[in-house]
Amino acid sequence: MLYGIYSDIHANLPALEVVLESMKAHGVERRVCLGDIVGYGAHPNECVALVKENADICILGNHDSVAIQWDSDTGFNPYAKRAIEWTQNALTPESKEYLCSLPYVFEENDICFVHASPMSPADWIYITDLEDALDAFDHFGERHCFVGHTHSPVIVAMRDGEIPKVIETGSYVLEDGERLLMNVGSVGQPRDRDPRASYCLYDSEKHSVNLVRLNYDISLTQKAMRDVGMPDFLVERLELGR
Repeated sequence: MLYGIYSDIHANLPALEVVLESMKAHGVERRVCLGDIVGYGAHPNECVALVKENADICILGNHDSVAIQWDSDTGFNPYAKRAIEWTQNALTPESKEYLCSLPYVFEENDICFVHASPMSPADWIYITDLEDALDAFDHFGERHCFVGHTHSPVIVAMRDGEIPKVIETGSYVLEDGERLLMNVGSVGQPRDRDPRASYCLYDSEKHSVNLVRLNYDISLTQKAMRDVGMPDFLVERLELGR
């Protein structure tokens, strides 16, 4: 089965539309959103509606959780706080209802899907180095785990008893005895110095992953953000990928 796995849309409608079109063109059979549909961008309701229509599985993200006031914005920087306060006021009852229905983690077909880390999913732990990755491997029993949250894509493979290895290319086929941890990057706000939207294609029969990067019209997103009064920092960082 071919999965299309995407995360961290952050209310960036033009980027989401491009990703969904790409998945359709690739013949994706099962679509998975790893959360953070809202926050930062100017189209939270439109993005929630598109995800609801175009995700067979969807996971709750930390910005989604703050937007529906399940978590506080303590720990958010001033820009993120300003954006999430706007989002809270902008969300429709229908959007809030959908976000409230989302789980923290979902498992199927030897795959674990979670927004942040399988180690205590509701605590929004960042996986930023190999030590974090090793901790994550200890907390999922499936062969494959897909995450988002950091906005930076990375593929990590590990054999039992060995140190996890980072795969330097954007594509990989698991070898016998290996397990996979993959961050699929961000649709709407990449932070790996590549401003293109990011998502992952995963073939469950071949045990292969392929990171897909896509151009989209960043100026449309920036204009929409400026129109609703988002901070310049959030607007300008989109074209920098950081």
